[in-house]
Amino acid sequence: MPRPSKWSILIFKILKVTGDSMLPALNHGDYVVTSKPRSLRPGSIYVIDHIDLGRIVKRLERVEDNKAYFLGDNTASVPEAIIAPVDIKRISGQVKLVIGPKGIRRPQLPLLEC
Repeated sequence: MPRPSKWSILIFKILKVTGDSMLPALNHGDYVVTSKPRSLRPGSIYVIDHIDLGRIVKRLERVEDNKAYFLGDNTASVPEAIIAPVDIKRISGQVKLVIGPKGIRRPQLPLLEC
């Protein structure tokens, strides 16, 4: 029997967003479709199995020495100093799609400060 190639099986997870820490990109009650990340890109949104905070969804700011630094989009989010640094092995998924009341969309890019 032939074995499937590494590209023939994709595993996605659907998780419900709770809280407002990622507003305006993610709203309380939205669902996110995630997959295991193949690479890490600053600005993308990831699911983290945090040692102290549990499962959280945050935006990647940077990666240094196998440690990832995350921020919430909302200024009322948990501060970076409490979230980070996170061992990259604790990143369980990258948000690929957002399902909300207005339909399905790709995750919003971070807002640029002027």
